[in-house]
Amino acid sequence: MATIDHRVYGLKGVIDLVKVLMTREERNGALRSRHVPVLVVEGFRGSGKSALVTALADLLDQSIPHARLDLDTNRHATVPQLLSAIAFDLSRKRPRYDSLGFPRFIVGQLAMSLELDLRDHEKARHQVVDALKRHRGFDTVRGVLAETAGEVLATVGPSGVPVPPTRLLDSMIEWLADRSVSRRLVLGAFQDWYGHRDLGLLHDPIDVLVDLNRWASDYGDDDTRQRIDDLLWSAFLADLRAEFGKGRQADERSVNCVVLLDNVDTELGRRFLHQLVRARRQRVAGDEEDADPLTVVATSRGALLSDVADGVETVAREELPRFGAGGSIAESPQRWWLRYRLPDLTEDEVARTVTDMAMDWGDNQCLSRVVHQLTGGHSAATRLLVDAAATAAPSRWFAPESMLERDEPGHFAESVPTVEQRLLERLLGEVSDVALRDLVTCSAARQRQHALALAGQQDLLVSGLTGYEEVLDPILWPAEESAGRTLLHRLLRRRLAARGGESDLPSWSGVHARLRVLCRAEGDETGDLYYALADDELGYVTRQLYDRLLELHSEVWFELLEAVTLAPSQHRHTEAPIDEVRAGLDEAEPDEPLVCVARLVAALRIAADPFTDSRRRDLHLQIADDFSAVSRLCPDGPHTVFLEATRRHRREAEWWD
Repeated sequence: MATIDHRVYGLKGVIDLVKVLMTREERNGALRSRHVPVLVVEGFRGSGKSALVTALADLLDQSIPHARLDLDTNRHATVPQLLSAIAFDLSRKRPRYDSLGFPRFIVGQLAMSLELDLRDHEKARHQVVDALKRHRGFDTVRGVLAETAGEVLATVGPSGVPVPPTRLLDSMIEWLADRSVSRRLVLGAFQDWYGHRDLGLLHDPIDVLVDLNRWASDYGDDDTRQRIDDLLWSAFLADLRAEFGKGRQADERSVNCVVLLDNVDTELGRRFLHQLVRARRQRVAGDEEDADPLTVVATSRGALLSDVADGVETVAREELPRFGAGGSIAESPQRWWLRYRLPDLTEDEVARTVTDMAMDWGDNQCLSRVVHQLTGGHSAATRLLVDAAATAAPSRWFAPESMLERDEPGHFAESVPTVEQRLLERLLGEVSDVALRDLVTCSAARQRQHALALAGQQDLLVSGLTGYEEVLDPILWPAEESAGRTLLHRLLRRRLAARGGESDLPSWSGVHARLRVLCRAEGDETGDLYYALADDELGYVTRQLYDRLLELHSEVWFELLEAVTLAPSQHRHTEAPIDEVRAGLDEAEPDEPLVCVARLVAALRIAADPFTDSRRRDLHLQIADDFSAVSRLCPDGPHTVFLEATRRHRREAEWWD
């Protein structure tokens, strides 16, 4: 296998886990006596899920049978079409693997596609038998798969194979049927499976195939669709079990075939994978221990497993080595799903990305800290911002504002999106203009319940409370907190800040005023001060915090201060951070002894702002001095929490321009 692309950081551990899940283990003389759990890799949009799928496809390359599908682009396909596309790709010949055939599955697909006289059952039976006799040969099999896959093969990804025109395919099939006798595979020999299905059933196989044809004419009916999908899934898995147990190289097949499914949070994707797991569970319930040789890796934003009650095991990043270092899953109870949530990039991984750019100007250390603070380690955002910095004109410092406003690197069209616009597109996906307007409004909310309260105010959102609950809430507040979610809120708030006061859209100040009213009604002091500071009421916030400093224990007050100074700013940063602090202080005009508190609040807010540029040395030194001054105002005297904060900010100053 190839090595991982050095730019795909944070993925090595999960790729090692996939290698373990692919490896077929011998148990009591049989290979892989347990079903491999479906590995579901979860993450926010742009967190690296598709990069993982690409890295895995590159690793598998031509050596191991695999298929890759994006279910978002194939959301209108059917389960039989997906299975045909997967079988088509898996049937390609590879070194150390005889070409995998899917004769049982193809018998079913062929039966569905026939034009039978269903008014005469006996005649329909003869038509099925004649069709099975006519279709023979390896390339005939692939022709059936290509035709039944429909348009799915066109979007199968890098491993996809163009489908030849139907007439050319028909001619090729006729020629091969006459001359390639050594490669013939008579499909009729596999019709009997439909009578017993490896379950000991005693059905007439031809009757089952006629019924399958009848069901296909009513695929829109839920019950009928379920019968068809379950039957074809069973045939597909039966073919895999049979193919891996025969042939000259059967004993050398120490690795499963692999299916890579990207973006499975569609109705089709959920149905497709739940049917696979149901088929496996039913075989175990019937004491059939011949597990299928299939490893499935699926990427999800969290919806796939949200309603799965059992059979799910979650593996954390720190647990991956126990799977990847020659580990085994055979000793654990049977699990049908294995969940792995892609972690955000660490600051060290972001720094490695910056180092690999080999920039000949600027301090790599400053750039990596600026990028990591803004993106939180979100993979796609990190790459875009680092690329933007690398292509920018040399400067004495790094400014996130200018990075976001640059045209996206590598585009030369007349209308080129900015980095900020591209990031928002990546994080949001496709949303309507109405949804985007309301997302921007609700992004001001510090907590989920505050956003819900805003949605309940009838004059604020176009989509109303119902639209918020069904569309907006899953976007703004997905199940798992992540850097992607945080970054999305930050970019949406920038759009809120850009709304002019003369617009009929809810303004920055108007939305924050409503949120303050909500917090005061609930007795939420932190929320009240947070939203007040966001609305630039530095004087009010300073007075409240000063009064509470005289009443609260130092550690409690310190936590309140940190929470409040996370408040976002409406203004773009144009001056040096320390100059912004001075300007804010001049505007607030605090009285003594409130000056050091006001300056500390203003400076901490700017330091916490991810859009602040890298000229922060003086800012952190000022924060250290003000923590020392504020500690002397405490009734119980200086406290260790202030002493430690002073030391931390003096050390932090060393990292910045």
